[in-house]
Amino acid sequence: MELTKKEIEELQEKLIMVYRYISQNKTFQKFYCQGLEVNESSDDDASMLSKLMELDDSEELLKNCIIELQDMKKDGEPLKAEEFQEFILNHDWNLLYKKYGMKTLEDVRKLDLEQLLELL
Repeated sequence: MELTKKEIEELQEKLIMVYRYISQNKTFQKFYCQGLEVNESSDDDASMLSKLMELDDSEELLKNCIIELQDMKKDGEPLKAEEFQEFILNHDWNLLYKKYGMKTLEDVRKLDLEQLLELL
């Protein structure tokens, strides 16, 4: 599947938001729920986000996808893994929320991730 630069950019932005959502939730669970058996019930337990949350290496998978998309976008120096966190933090989150009709990071569940599923 051949993607345009705009499609690559949009897919990468969505993955960045998914990465941040999963990273924050996993950090929250490690910090507050360590040693507790917590069953998070949601209306969309079969969703891609729920399945990613269950994977141990979901953050690494998303990180690699974001890096590959960045490499597809530009002709110069590829994004190095060491620069990844800085790359994530340099995004204007308010602009991304507005662009995709989100109010908070929790709205990431409303994103259309069909294109991602096609690529996987």
